[in-house]
Amino acid sequence: MITMKMDNADFSYQLKRYALAKKISFAKAIKQQGRLVAVNLAFQTQPFGDGSSAKEKGQGAVSRDIKRVFKPAKNTTGVIKRSDTQPGQTKTQNAEQAARVFAGYVLRGQNAKATEILQRLNIPKYFSAIVAPVDGAKHQSARHGSRRTVPKNQFVGLVIPKENTLESYVKKIMQNVGIAKGGWADCAKKLGGSRGIPGWASRHAGKRAKGSVLDNSSGTGDDQSVTMTNHVPWIDKCLNAGQIQRALDIQKDKMTKAIEIALSKA
Repeated sequence: MITMKMDNADFSYQLKRYALAKKISFAKAIKQQGRLVAVNLAFQTQPFGDGSSAKEKGQGAVSRDIKRVFKPAKNTTGVIKRSDTQPGQTKTQNAEQAARVFAGYVLRGQNAKATEILQRLNIPKYFSAIVAPVDGAKHQSARHGSRRTVPKNQFVGLVIPKENTLESYVKKIMQNVGIAKGGWADCAKKLGGSRGIPGWASRHAGKRAKGSVLDNSSGTGDDQSVTMTNHVPWIDKCLNAGQIQRALDIQKDKMTKAIEIALSKA
């Protein structure tokens, strides 16, 4: 959860100048600009950006991470063929024989026997792999660090007998891309609308992504404020303090330009 209160001194000063220049109430200005800050926060939240490339980047990261943990049996058969197996007449012959036996066990649903073959070969990154259906818990437990990603040196956890079930799991998890942004979209909606935030992120707003707004724009004096909270549990893994400040600075610069234009017309 991240809470964003628009009480930055420089921002507040510029906000008051903006309200005067545009000849609107401070209450209206703070809600209007609060919505736009929410849009900026969505842009700054990972996957960074608001276009199709940001979505594709997020989906690509999901697919990459999952496929570091799970490998299709068909691909694993190829890995076995190229492995160094001992003992035998030739390494190539033994590798091919092992691959055929492995593939046969998988085809017949004899996962335990296929696992025995795989672990006997002692192939790098497959040391502890087992042949079994997709298990989301295996994927989640392999995620580490502040970004909750799967490291490059991750050992294979599962070899999946049916490749289509792996692809189905990848597509399912890809649906999570944009949820963190969706929390800000929910905040923006409560302040006037989520326009400016892409549909692949805003579709999560209020559903899988919750946001709340404490609207005190009609208060008096220094008490006037708008406080936005993104309740997505992992939002702090997708947005840091520097990016939050960037969202404020971008909007402050936009207000400065709007003020200059309004004054020039006056």
